[in-house]
Amino acid sequence: MSEDKKKQGESPAPVTLFLRLAGGGYLVWLAFQLVPELLISSGSRNIIQLVFMTLFFITGSALIIWSLKKILIKRPAGTEPLGEDEQEHIE
Repeated sequence: MSEDKKKQGESPAPVTLFLRLAGGGYLVWLAFQLVPELLISSGSRNIIQLVFMTLFFITGSALIIWSLKKILIKRPAGTEPLGEDEQEHIE
C-alpha cells in the first residue's frame, strides 16, 4: 500500500485538531466582536459586516464541531491501525 492511501484513512494529528479548534474559537469570537459595530454603522458597510460576521460564525462553528468530533470519538476496540511489521505479514 502506498503512503498516500495509508494517510487517507488516518485522522489528522492531535496538534492539528487543537489548532483547528483554536482557530474556530477565534472566528466565533471575532463574529461576536462585530455585533456592536453593526449597531454603529449603516448602509453598505453594515451589510458587509453582517456578511462577514455570518461567514466567520459559520466557518468557526464548523471547525469547532469537526475538531471536537475527531478529538472525542475514539476508535472502537480492536480496530487500531496495524503496525508496519504486521502489515508486512499480511501482504
